[in-house]
Amino acid sequence: MSEFIQPLIRIRDSVCAVMRILQVKQSGSKKKQEGVAQFNLGFVGTAWCIVPDRLLVTAHHILNEGNPRDPNDRFYVYSVPGNGRQCYRFPVANFPLEDPALDIAVLEVGPPDKPGQHIPAMPVTFNHPDDGTRVLTYGFPAPKIIGGRVDSTGRFLGGGQFFLKGHANEGIVAAQYDLAGVWFYDFNVGWHHGESGGPVIALDPVAAFCVIQHYRTVQAPDGPYPGPRQGRSLECVRQQLTAMGANVL
Repeated sequence: MSEFIQPLIRIRDSVCAVMRILQVKQSGSKKKQEGVAQFNLGFVGTAWCIVPDRLLVTAHHILNEGNPRDPNDRFYVYSVPGNGRQCYRFPVANFPLEDPALDIAVLEVGPPDKPGQHIPAMPVTFNHPDDGTRVLTYGFPAPKIIGGRVDSTGRFLGGGQFFLKGHANEGIVAAQYDLAGVWFYDFNVGWHHGESGGPVIALDPVAAFCVIQHYRTVQAPDGPYPGPRQGRSLECVRQQLTAMGANVL
């Protein structure tokens, strides 16, 4: 039996997709003519739970494409238990941690749209797996949204059609190194748009130790191109995650 089957079953429902709703910027004349606020919505990343039903870790850059978060934007996380037919929406109520330099954020969610739904927590570790250690990643490739209704303030009212399914991958720790006091990892795992913010998971014990963030740029004769996938160790926010009540192994 594959060594990834049981770890995947254990962590899958702790991982959620992140939806962002932002108001469309309009010129003065067009705004006066229409008189109604317009919004765009889309899935921008992945987050994973560290405190049941309340706190989730993600990459900071998903909040506003690497820029400071716009306080007028609204966010929701979507749980898809077992990658099944139903998904459930939790509104993001607060941002207990926003660190653009480390590209890590923590989201605090409120009650779900349907009572009785839960997001289980995933353990974390601050240990450094050896190079060559096998790892599991999990994220939500961003789907196209058709439809969807929001009110005049940008609050999501429901509706919309989209194919939202989590995606697992496996690989190894390909390299690790210290950069200005922060521990980085390279992985031979590929990930897709929408998976940023997802966890990189060690198998023994099963625990997240890194956040899916970006890639190192490699210079080729015809210009730069995406190189090894890269993320920071959770060790850089050890104090914050421990204080928030994360289950540290």
